[in-house]
Amino acid sequence: MYAVNETKPTDLEKLDEKIADRIGDLTFRQEDVESCIDNAQDDIMDLNSEVVELRETVEDMQDTIQELQDKLEELTNE
Repeated sequence: MYAVNETKPTDLEKLDEKIADRIGDLTFRQEDVESCIDNAQDDIMDLNSEVVELRETVEDMQDTIQELQDKLEELTNE
């Protein structure tokens, strides 16, 4: 039978493994942050669309109010 030589990892190998683990962890965190940013940007775009719709509704309501005020003034002047 052959003898199996088991060697302990050197300090450099241990350090290399720690660095690789840390890089993997940071990469995962970066991807998570990028995903959160993408979601936030989508939410902002949705909110901007809603704001545009609400502004149009307000403008329509202001026009309606003005029309009603004009009609009321006509009726009170008769």
